[in-house]
Amino acid sequence: MVDIHFLKKIPYEKRIKLFALLSLFTNVIMCIAKFIAAAIFKNYFLLVAGMFNIFVFLAKGECLLGLKCNTKSFKFRNTFIFIFVLTAGIVYTIYSARLIIYEDYATYNFSMELGILIALVSFIELGVAIYGLIKVKKYGHFYRDIKIINFITALTALVLTEAAITSFVSIGIHNTKQNNGIFGMIVGIFTIIMSIYIYFAPVISIIDREHNRYKIVDLNKAKVYFNESNILELPLSFTKIFKKYVYIAYLKDNIADGHIKLKRDLFQRSNIEIKILLIIFFPLYMIPFFFFHFLYFLRTMNIPKKLDKLMEEHGFAKIDN
Repeated sequence: MVDIHFLKKIPYEKRIKLFALLSLFTNVIMCIAKFIAAAIFKNYFLLVAGMFNIFVFLAKGECLLGLKCNTKSFKFRNTFIFIFVLTAGIVYTIYSARLIIYEDYATYNFSMELGILIALVSFIELGVAIYGLIKVKKYGHFYRDIKIINFITALTALVLTEAAITSFVSIGIHNTKQNNGIFGMIVGIFTIIMSIYIYFAPVISIIDREHNRYKIVDLNKAKVYFNESNILELPLSFTKIFKKYVYIAYLKDNIADGHIKLKRDLFQRSNIEIKILLIIFFPLYMIPFFFFHFLYFLRTMNIPKKLDKLMEEHGFAKIDN
């Protein structure tokens, strides 16, 4: 039995590497199992899922190699991670589109027991993946990429869950294909979008770019932005709902040395009663919430560059860390 207390003593970065390594072996086993099952049951969905697992294996392998050795540049590995995840998304999208276009395309054969088991595992996997995405936000790009890949894998597991459940419930074959095809295309397109984000994240996100130092070049202009304790707190985004970006720096010898911080969002600032209400009614405002969160994401892309511009306007010059 796994000792939970022992695992908690292991630094989070090492735990990510350990579980990623274990998941690589799991991916290999899953690939083999899906290809065998696809051949036995003549189930093309499992065949495509197995191909998807291959590209996931390759992408996650590049992440682990990037964490363990520096024989290749970050740009080299990040490009290959992008290619593998992009290819996985394209394969998944094309297959899902075929489910909608071709009426005589393959149907699914799952028993009720197998469908329920797949659903249980899928929801657990999704929950763990979402927790990992939240937890890893302050770590480096390879750590974040591993969690993004885990989340994508969990979404494909949900597609497999829908395929398994709709195969034995009383729904027409055409409707089953349409539903599975649409859901699969959404996941495939989302995977493609995530691959593009992985490629551009190093130049638009704050990961590995939180620490920023500036020297004063216009003393009269710059000093007014510090309080009595020589601390600068410069807002970089404005929102009452989502987390705000703030640059907090300390002044010493005319050098402002600080980090980009995230302030708590509305949910974190609320008391327990409000949090319960927000959770209960989340399905009602889920779509507008994610829409405005996406708009906020677009507005706050490349915060470090925005910080450089603001500091230059306030009488500072950037010092390379």
